[in-house]
Amino acid sequence: MTDELNELEIKEVQNLAKEKLGLCRKGNDIIGTQIFSILSLYARVIYYPLGQQAPWGFTRISGSSNDAYLEKPFVAINSSIPVDCQVFAAAHELYHIWYEQNPDLLPADLLNEQDKEVSEKKANRFAAEFLIDKQLLYQEIDLYMIREITIESILRLADLFTVPYRTMVKRLWEAEVINDAKLNEFLLETEDSVDKYRKRYSISYQKPDERVAIDNLVDLAVSAYELGHITYEKLEYLLRMSKLEPKDIGIEKKAVYGFPSDDELDSIMEE
Repeated sequence: MTDELNELEIKEVQNLAKEKLGLCRKGNDIIGTQIFSILSLYARVIYYPLGQQAPWGFTRISGSSNDAYLEKPFVAINSSIPVDCQVFAAAHELYHIWYEQNPDLLPADLLNEQDKEVSEKKANRFAAEFLIDKQLLYQEIDLYMIREITIESILRLADLFTVPYRTMVKRLWEAEVINDAKLNEFLLETEDSVDKYRKRYSISYQKPDERVAIDNLVDLAVSAYELGHITYEKLEYLLRMSKLEPKDIGIEKKAVYGFPSDDELDSIMEE
């Protein structure tokens, strides 16, 4: 491999990942999509379909010193990319939030580290260490009695940890499960060929969910409606952003009975 972090940088990132796994009490647990809940503890998050070729996401650190909620960094995740890529993007951005406090843009070729800044390589390595703890990886390899690392076993492990194929390949190399030759061999596989292998071995594809979701939007909108702060129509508009309708969460439009007009009163009196 070329353009790798040096041993000191790797050790630093490993220690940071281990520290955060301990704080999140996830040292013996596969994180997977739980990363989204962890991210929401430290940032305001929006999920929006930006397009498959668009950046995977971005982070804006600055907020408002007058509002504790707005002081949290703002993170956008592109929901047009596969869910396993969204998981990796979320873990990558957590590194920048926790350790660098700098704005960050995740390019569509995020996993290709050639010519990338050291900070991006560190964030990628942190994401891999955080999402695929080495001991957990060994444990799952033993549990599923994987005796030889093949494309099939890589895809099954990637599906188990909810990470991209290339991330799992590199993690297996970092954990010294495969050698340099196998690393290069597996990384030569194109996205198209990997998809064909998924179909061949009946391994689910982490397809894009195309969701539109804003941190706590649904709960905040419903609470505002229940308190009478917004109309039913406004509630409909806000829920539509998350592809929901009021009836989906048990809210029906209340009948509105207006006071009869003068003409209607006259008509009633004549009867």
